[in-house]
Parts: sequence; structure tokens; C-alpha cells
Amino acid sequence: MIFLDVNVFVYAARDPDAAEPAPPAHDLILAVAGERLDAATSTAVLEELWHLELRGRPAGLSGATRAAYRLMTPLLPVTDATVASALEVELELDLDGLGANDRVHVAACLENGIETIVTADSGFEDASGLRRIDPLDARAMRELLPSA
Repeated sequence: MIFLDVNVFVYAARDPDAAEPAPPAHDLILAVAGERLDAATSTAVLEELWHLELRGRPAGLSGATRAAYRLMTPLLPVTDATVASALEVELELDLDGLGANDRVHVAACLENGIETIVTADSGFEDASGLRRIDPLDARAMRELLPSA
């Protein structure tokens, strides 16, 4: 099981008919949709995506939150225990590069036994107990994705 951070959905939302090749995140989402890869995300990630979509930046996110919700439901909840765990994680780990929501993501992963997070946010490198895979790293993504 892997955890998908918000930037995966943002990168995957690019127009697949655009002149540029689709980013590896697009293939990742297709693998999850095809049930070839087990992935989860949380209510906090979807809230971040919705915030970006409603703000209109970056462009091209219209409908992305609804599509991500349909794909990823059931979402990992962010409960009182998750927040308490995030506050404890803050004390136990050196997470200076991570904001509040990212610390909640770490706690959600640890609570659910998830050891891999796919995120472009390099601040997760210091999150002990989590392996970070950059969705923009084509080689790392090829290793993660199952063969079609």
C-alpha cells in the first residue's frame, strides 16, 4: 500500500492530449484505477486538492477532486487520534521541512501501516518510517508501477 500526496493528483490532472508527454503520475493513477496498484489517500489530501481546484491554480484542475474522491474512496480518515499522533510525530521526528497538513499525512501513514508516500515534497525525506518516491522521478515511478 502506498500513500498519494496531493501533488500526485495535480500532476496527473494534466491534459493527456497535450503535446507534452503525460507525467509518470498519470500512469500511477491509471494503475490505481486498474487495481494494479494498492494506494490510499486521506481526507486531508482531498481537502488540499479541493482548495487548489476552487482557487483555480494551477489551471486544469476542474473536476479533479471529485475524480480523486471516486477513485480513492474510502479515504483514510483524519480523526482526533490522527491529530494527536501528528503532534507526537512532531516531537519524535525532525520534520522542520513539513507543514501541519504534511505532518498529518505522516501520522495517517504510520497509523495505517503505510511505509511509502508518493510526493514531490522533499520534506518527507526526513520522516522516519516512510520511504518517499518522487512522482516526477521517471525511473523511480517505473520501479513502483506494475507491468501492464
